[in-house]
Amino acid sequence: MRYLTVMHTGKRFSPLEFARWTFHDTYWLLLIAAVPTVLYVLGARFLTVPWQPVAIVGTAVAFIVGFKNNASYGRMWEARQIYGGIINDSRSFGYTLRDALGKQLSAQTQTMFYRHFA
Repeated sequence: MRYLTVMHTGKRFSPLEFARWTFHDTYWLLLIAAVPTVLYVLGARFLTVPWQPVAIVGTAVAFIVGFKNNASYGRMWEARQIYGGIINDSRSFGYTLRDALGKQLSAQTQTMFYRHFA
C-alpha cells in the first residue's frame, strides 16, 4: 500500500507530515539525480550543459506556470461567485416563501424549503 491517502483537515502541514508524504518521490529523484552526478565526477564530461539554455527553459516554465496559476484562480473565483449567487437566491426564496405563506402554513413552508434545499 504505497499511496495511502489521508485527508488533511488542518490549516498547516507539519514538516514531518510533508516528509512522510513525499519520502518515496524524494528518494527516487535523488537516486535518478545521483547517476549523472557520479558519472560526471568519474570523468563523463559530455554531460555538461551550458547555463543559457537552462535559464531560457526556466524562464519559459515560470511564465507558463504563472499564466496557468492565474487562469486557475480566475476559474476558482468564478465558481465562488456562482455559488454565492445560488446561496443568495436560495435565501431569497426562503424569505419569500416564509413571507407569502405566513405562520398559518409553517409546516408546508418548512417542507417546501427543505425540498428546495435538498
